[in-house]
Amino acid sequence: MRTWSILAVLLALLALLALLPRPAAAWTYGDTLTVIWKPLPNLPAILRPGDTLTVWAKTSAAASGFDATLRFGTLTWPLTRAGGGWQPTQGWWVLGFTVPQDVPEEVFDLTLTCSTSPPDTVRHAVKVIPAFKSDFYFAQVSDTHLPSHVFSSDAGFSVADTTGLADFDAVIDDLDFIHPEFVLHTGDLVNEGELEEYLSMYEMGRAQAMLERLHDPVFLVSGNHDIGGWDATPPPPGTSRKDWWRYFGWPALANPPAGFPYHSQVYSFDYGLLHCIGMEGYQNSGGYDDYLPAIYGSNSMTQEEMNWLAADVAAVPSGHAKLAFYHYDFSNQFTNPAALGLDGLVWGHLHSGAEGDRTATPFSLMCPSVIDNRAFRILRVHDGVITPGPSHRAGGTTGTPTDSLSVTWAGANDGTRSALTATIVNRYGEDWNYSHLVFHLVDHDSVYSVNRGIIQQIIRQGGKAAIYVDCPVGAGRTLTLTVQAIGPAGVPPPAPAVLGLAPPRPNPLRGGDLTLDFTLPAAGPARIGVYDLAGRRVATPFEGRAEAGENVVVWPGRTDSGAALAGGLYFVRLVTPLGERRARLVVLR
Repeated sequence: MRTWSILAVLLALLALLALLPRPAAAWTYGDTLTVIWKPLPNLPAILRPGDTLTVWAKTSAAASGFDATLRFGTLTWPLTRAGGGWQPTQGWWVLGFTVPQDVPEEVFDLTLTCSTSPPDTVRHAVKVIPAFKSDFYFAQVSDTHLPSHVFSSDAGFSVADTTGLADFDAVIDDLDFIHPEFVLHTGDLVNEGELEEYLSMYEMGRAQAMLERLHDPVFLVSGNHDIGGWDATPPPPGTSRKDWWRYFGWPALANPPAGFPYHSQVYSFDYGLLHCIGMEGYQNSGGYDDYLPAIYGSNSMTQEEMNWLAADVAAVPSGHAKLAFYHYDFSNQFTNPAALGLDGLVWGHLHSGAEGDRTATPFSLMCPSVIDNRAFRILRVHDGVITPGPSHRAGGTTGTPTDSLSVTWAGANDGTRSALTATIVNRYGEDWNYSHLVFHLVDHDSVYSVNRGIIQQIIRQGGKAAIYVDCPVGAGRTLTLTVQAIGPAGVPPPAPAVLGLAPPRPNPLRGGDLTLDFTLPAAGPARIGVYDLAGRRVATPFEGRAEAGENVVVWPGRTDSGAALAGGLYFVRLVTPLGERRARLVVLR
C-alpha cells in the first residue's frame, strides 16, 4: 500500500510540473501601462493639426514640466501644452497638448516626459489627419484568437502554434491597402487571456504588436476569451482581466475612484458625424472565470454599463449616427437597438453563420472571425448615414479563392530604388475609393511623379522618401502604377500658375474607369465631387490632401454607396481653399 501511495504522489508531482510555466520562443511582455493611460494603441486619438490632444498621465500629483512629442521613425514634432492638470477625484493627470500645423497624415507614437517619472512612449496611438471626411469608410474585424485557436487544455496544443497570426496578417495586408479611416476590433483578440505568464505565452504582448501592424488606428473592445478564464486551467479567476488592464487600460477599474466610477472599460469616440460606442462583453459564470460576480454579474452587460450607455447616447448631438460595437450580447440587452437610441450594432463571437440584415434600420450585424475565416467588413458613411457592406475573406481562402486582393511589387519596396511599379488586383466586389500605397524610394531631395493616382504626401527621413499615393481601384479591376524620381535632384519643377480641372476622360462615360486630371498651385486639401442636375453630390472620387502640380484620379464610375452611376448629365466640381473649378460629364448606360 505504501509503495503504491508513493508512486501516486510521484505521478501527481510530475503532472503538476508539466503544468508549470516553461520557456517558449523568444516571446516576452509587450508595452504594459506606465505613465500614459490615454491615448493607447487600442484607444487611439484621431486629430487634425490645431486640435487638442488629451493625455491621461498616471504619475505623482507633485509632477511638473510635462512635455509631449509625436514620433514617426526618426522624426519628431513637439506639442504645445494646452491646459489641463491634476484630477484629485481620479488620481491622475488630464493634460491638453496642441497638435502643430506641419504634422503629416500618419499614425504616430506619443512620448511624454515629466519631473517625477521616466519618459514613457506609447506606440501607434495618435492619428493625425488633414480633415474629417463627410464620405468615408471604416472596417470591422473580430475574433482574431491570437496566436492560435487551440486551448491550452486541449490535445494538440502547442506553445509554438502561431496559425492565428498568419490569418490576421492576411487581413492586415488587405486593410493597409484599402485604407479605412479606422478599424473596430470587436473582441477575442487573444485565445486565452490567462496565458500571459502561464506557459510563457505572452499572448497579449504579441497581440499588441500585431495591432501596430495596421496602418490605421484601431479601437478594441474585450471579448470573453480576452477577460475570461476556465476552471480547467491553473491561473485563478480574474487573471485575464488584470492582464488586460495592464496592456489595454485601466488598472483603476479594479478599484475605481470617485471621479471615474466604472468597473468595465466602456468608451466612445467621434469621427465627424459618426459616434462610436465601445462596450465590454464577457461571460462570468458556469466554470467560466466566476470573478467578483457581485460586480460583474454572470454575463455582460452590467447595469453599470447600460446606465453609462444611456447617458452617453443622450449626450450625442442631433444629426449624428450612433453605432455600438461589442463582442457579443450574452444577456439579450441589445435586441432592440432603436429603443437604445442606436442606428446600428456590430459584433462578433460566432465566427460564422448568419450575419444579419444589412438593409435593416437599425442594423445588427455579426462579422465572421479572422481566425480560420480571415474575415473583415467595410462600413461606409455618407453625410452621417452608415451603409454596411458584405463581409469579405482576405488572402484567398479555400472556400472563396477569388475574393481577395493582391499587391505585387516589381522590386523591393525598401528605399533603394529611384523608381518602382506596383500592380493591384482587386477581386473583391467592392470599390476601394480611398485605397493607397506607400512607395519607399531613395531620396536625394528628389521630385517624384506617378502615372496613375495622386501623390498625397512625401515623408523624408534617413535618405529615403515615403511617397503616399492615393490609388482608388474598382471592383474586379487591376491597376498598375509607377512612382519615379523626375527632374534634376533638388530642383522641383515650377508649380502651375492656376488652379485647373481638365475635362473628364472619357466623356461620355459608357462604363469602366473615368480619369480626372487637376492641378494645384500649392499642396493642400482638395475634394472632387460629382453632382446631379438637382445639385446633390452623388459621388466623391477624391477627398484629401493633394500635391502641388498635376494630380490624377482614376474613378470607377460608382456612387459613394457603391452603385453604378445612372445615365444622365452630371457636373464634376473641384473644391479647394484656393477656389473651385467645374466640368461637365455625360454618362451613357
